[in-house]
Amino acid sequence: MTTLKAEKRNPEIKAKRLRREGFTTGVLFGTGMKDTVALQYQEKEALSFIKANREGAQVTLELDGKKISAITKNIDYNSMKKQINALDFQVLVAGEKISTAVQIRLMNESIVNGFVNQELTEVHYKADPANLLDPIEIDFEKISPEIRNYYVKDLKLDEKKDIELITPEDAQIFHIGDVTGGSEVEDEAEEETTAGI
Repeated sequence: MTTLKAEKRNPEIKAKRLRREGFTTGVLFGTGMKDTVALQYQEKEALSFIKANREGAQVTLELDGKKISAITKNIDYNSMKKQINALDFQVLVAGEKISTAVQIRLMNESIVNGFVNQELTEVHYKADPANLLDPIEIDFEKISPEIRNYYVKDLKLDEKKDIELITPEDAQIFHIGDVTGGSEVEDEAEEETTAGI
């Protein structure tokens, strides 16, 4: 699990000023916490964190000498300015289900005979912290080359205990299109046009 150092932020200091001083801001919230805690992180460390992690990733926050188990709830990144506007976390509490998402990664797409169109990059679900899912990898070397469409139900997440799916099981993760399909249609259209002349 990734570790990220955090400091309590003085809410009287504006985020714009903190960004100029090399910090990124965010919050920590969750059940059992009296108040939401305003946080700040070293910008370099925060940027490194979001390069390796997405929303739904588990993290250990080092805050005031304590290690807090949390989940990444919100990453607000401005790609034009290459800066993080917000990096928010939710405390994980044993026995309490939380809503989150698991990332889907496609592996070895280069071996596929056709064009892979990924329609879903994450699956939303609810689970206890003990049953949170690691990123899902779909390896084309391990699935049948006959498969042209792949759905959430094909991940068989419902077989895992205490996982409550939010994303519909019939949602399509990817579709494999025929690379030559487009050119054949264009050739037929061209033949019809030529015939009509």
